[in-house]
Amino acid sequence: MEVKLYQGLLELNWNLLFSLITVLVLFLILSKFFFKKVRRFMENREKDVAKQFTDAEQKNKQADQLLKDYEEKMNGAEAERDEILKQGRSDAEKQAREIIDDANQKAAERLRRADEEIEHDREMAERSLKSQMTDLVKLATQKVLEESMDDSRQDEIINEAIQNTGGDHEGSGDGN
Repeated sequence: MEVKLYQGLLELNWNLLFSLITVLVLFLILSKFFFKKVRRFMENREKDVAKQFTDAEQKNKQADQLLKDYEEKMNGAEAERDEILKQGRSDAEKQAREIIDDANQKAAERLRRADEEIEHDREMAERSLKSQMTDLVKLATQKVLEESMDDSRQDEIINEAIQNTGGDHEGSGDGN
């Protein structure tokens, strides 16, 4: 056996040839059974990842749209709340005006009735006073006709009639 101190860069020997054949057969077997499955798995995984990204983008868009819709509804609800409060205030003011107007009408009606009652009572008092005065004048006339009077007697009768009128008038006022 000879030992070579120098070996060539590329020498063909049987080991190298068998190693190449083994690698080639292994590559063919692996590509037939394993690489196709791995490639299919990787393609499916890539599709799944792309689909997940697409779904995530759609969900983000939907979430953004829902957020916008929610904000619009909130703004609409605030505007509606303000409108309801404004309408409520307006209705309350209208009711208050109606109540005040009704109270004023009732007060005016009561004042009118009170004025009518006062006027009626005054008329009744005047009629009563006239009736009493008439009775007194009749009585005084009757006494004058019954007696022949001198000036002093006439003065007495007139004073008596005036006192009776004043006395009857005060008495009727106390009785009523």
